[in-house]
Amino acid sequence: MKTKILYIITKSNWGGAQRYVYDLATSLSKDLYDVEVVVGGNGPLADKLTAAGITVTSLPTLGRDLKVKDDWKAFCDLIRIFRQKRPTIIHLNSSKIGIIGSIAGRITRVPQIVFTAHGWAFNENRSFASKLVLKVLYWQTMMFSHVTIAVSEYMKKSVMNWPFMNSRITVIYNGIRVAPLISKANARHELTRTNAALATTIANIPANKIFWIGTVAELHPIKGHDVALRAIKQLVANDSKISKSGKHIIYTILGDGEERERLASLVNDLGLSQHVFFLGRTENAWQYMKAFDLFLLASRSEALAYVLLEAGLATIPCVATAVGGIPEIIDDMKSGVLIQPEKPSEIAYAIDFLATHEHVRREYATALHKKALEQFNFEISTQKTFELYNRFK
Repeated sequence: MKTKILYIITKSNWGGAQRYVYDLATSLSKDLYDVEVVVGGNGPLADKLTAAGITVTSLPTLGRDLKVKDDWKAFCDLIRIFRQKRPTIIHLNSSKIGIIGSIAGRITRVPQIVFTAHGWAFNENRSFASKLVLKVLYWQTMMFSHVTIAVSEYMKKSVMNWPFMNSRITVIYNGIRVAPLISKANARHELTRTNAALATTIANIPANKIFWIGTVAELHPIKGHDVALRAIKQLVANDSKISKSGKHIIYTILGDGEERERLASLVNDLGLSQHVFFLGRTENAWQYMKAFDLFLLASRSEALAYVLLEAGLATIPCVATAVGGIPEIIDDMKSGVLIQPEKPSEIAYAIDFLATHEHVRREYATALHKKALEQFNFEISTQKTFELYNRFK
């Protein structure tokens, strides 16, 4: 008899957590498991899963923001779904669904509840009271779940001093799938086609005079895009080595979100319209990684930052903030450069150094590529998760 698994995630956009769900759901043996996915709303994740032959149930009322009426409706819908589908395992992903899903799972007596923590919201910039409430809710989620998967050692250490957590949480790193990438020239060509202003700017600059920096991330305050923009301003305005070399900095941000308008306004205020370009949500953005000479991630908080593994797979040097699980991916001054959050000057200095030391860029990128393949191996990661499921049979 097949084991029935329900994966549940709050949002159906395409980010690290969504890729995680997609990878697991599409990797399980169809001979051994009956897999379905429940998502909040509609979006790329639901589309990709459906195309892969996975049954998807959408809950329109399930969303990231706190809305009592909608959240209650989503909770009731989950109870109905659990009673109807009678899963052996529910695998919860993200904070909101972890809280309501674990309670619904206990009420309906789901045999095994797995919760993957992709990030701790109490590490974000919030009031003391808000952080305290979130910690209580996370503790409740992990107590109602039979096991919690942390995607980094940092995630686990953040809660290890909480009551009864020692035996309830295990670390399984996200794994990166090896897949073909678009060549540098073709990637740049395809990305340039998506933005008229970028195409016009690049058309007037010799190819060997462009230093292309890239970011792939949701336009959300936690990603620190505003800090990155101020760093680019320093590189353009100051007497930097990269400026002296005659290079023109192009900084493209692939992703969309609530900060789009504010960040676009900041670009104009900083006078960076010839340097910074928003390319919006880009399908399979990882395929275009080779377009970049350098990858930048200025996050204020991260659980692991799957996108850095994608940069590593593409053998692209990285500058990233030393927050959350990022130092578990990047070894400072060995496989990339780590900087402190909220420090535009540190970002500018790191970029300036790498931009003018090509051999160091190659060395760091090669080291990151090797680490991504060896320590964040997709087959090993999924196998560890499936072994966790097998404990519940």
